Amino acid sequence: MSTIRTLVKNTSVLFLSQMIGYVLAFLYTLYSARYLGTTNFGIISFATAISGLFAIFTDLGLSTLTIREVARDKTKTYEYLGNHGMIKLILSIITMIGLVLFVNIGVFNETTKLVVYIIGSSVIIDAFSGTFTSMFRAYEQMEYQSIAEIINSVTMFIGVLFCVFTKQSVIGVASIYLISTVLVLIYNFAMCTKNYGLIHFQVNLKLWKYLIYTAFPLAITSIFALISFKMNTILLNILTTSAHVGEYTAAFNLMQALIFIPTVYSTAILPIFSKFYVNRPDMLEYSYKKSLKYLTILSVPISMGTMVLSKKIILFMYGSAYINTIPVLELIIWALPTIFLSYILGTSIASINKQHETVKATFICLLFSTIGNFILIKLFDSTGAAMITVINEVSMVLFYMYIMHKYGYSVPLRSILLKPFIASVVMGGVIYLLDLDLFVSIGVGIIVYFTTILLIKTFNEDDWNIFKQLLPQKVLKYIENRME
Repeated sequence: MSTIRTLVKNTSVLFLSQMIGYVLAFLYTLYSARYLGTTNFGIISFATAISGLFAIFTDLGLSTLTIREVARDKTKTYEYLGNHGMIKLILSIITMIGLVLFVNIGVFNETTKLVVYIIGSSVIIDAFSGTFTSMFRAYEQMEYQSIAEIINSVTMFIGVLFCVFTKQSVIGVASIYLISTVLVLIYNFAMCTKNYGLIHFQVNLKLWKYLIYTAFPLAITSIFALISFKMNTILLNILTTSAHVGEYTAAFNLMQALIFIPTVYSTAILPIFSKFYVNRPDMLEYSYKKSLKYLTILSVPISMGTMVLSKKIILFMYGSAYINTIPVLELIIWALPTIFLSYILGTSIASINKQHETVKATFICLLFSTIGNFILIKLFDSTGAAMITVINEVSMVLFYMYIMHKYGYSVPLRSILLKPFIASVVMGGVIYLLDLDLFVSIGVGIIVYFTTILLIKTFNEDDWNIFKQLLPQKVLKYIENRME
């Protein structure tokens, strides 16, 4: 299978599993929220939030490093599987102990503590299961990861329905989280053993030192980026009212829901970029520039369309009570193209072994985000938080571009952005003037945008050759025969 076909296959299966996961997660969250009531659902929400925060310390960048190294050299599979697995096991146990200490130091009732223990255990098991997921990604066999995600979503959905209809307690609902992650662990273990051999825990202290030292910048970068991304909500909660927090969160969640697109793509592209860096550096530069181009073509019209249709989107999604969210959404949606770019640039930086360079950039952005939020939130409330989100993401992309340029990988920003932006402006003007129903406007916008993209010749001969590689051989032969 060609590199392009492999990439499309992996992206497609991950995209499918993500969509199934989103739909089922929405349904089981809705059912559990209505069944449990605000108090018990609040306990579940707190447990998942605090467990997710602690889960950061179970990986510390090891998975990304393992994917990169094994993708380049498959002979490292057993060594990395054994040592990575052992480090993950130790980190998971330490993290669980830390979580238990935290809830016992705090003033929590016994039910809350038990729910945190159960959901915390599920998060820790899921983190350890990531050892096997790293191998699936390194071998570019994302279908196994996708099946695991579907198993988790389906188990959660069926389990929550069972709890609702049999009137289980909040403890019973929490147990579904644990059961689903255990099933996923069993599946991942079975598939990993079948394809790559049985995991044998190893203690190679020299390799451990290399893994931890090399992965540490990735961990710090992730932590800084996560805090920076969430800083707006935290400071809004401190500096303004709950109404402003709700206005911002409603818009932020709509934008955040679309981030799965670059997440899925960067997951699929990391092993490919890592191999190209060692074997085909020319192909690395070619591939990452094409990736930037295609994700820009996708993200810019989404932002333009969302801005133009923001009122209709907010009224449809949330109702008239969220009318003040409209200007927030109009602003914050423009963080999306830069987030798409930063995912690809961040993946590219990791693939060329320069992950240490991102620590300084993310730390500066964290400081900038904190100071900027204090100033703009005081001046403009939730709209100020949206402003700083966009500015912060732009800053991150500029830092990442500088790092790539520093090591000989330029970013042709003008050629990447210009034509998609022109086509998006045309699309935005048409749907604004027509002022049709929301879903009709979206359909018209898609047609207008891609028609304009083709008319202004955004795709060159290279692009068409790439698209041709995606077509089945029978289709290609039929087209060639028709053209003769």
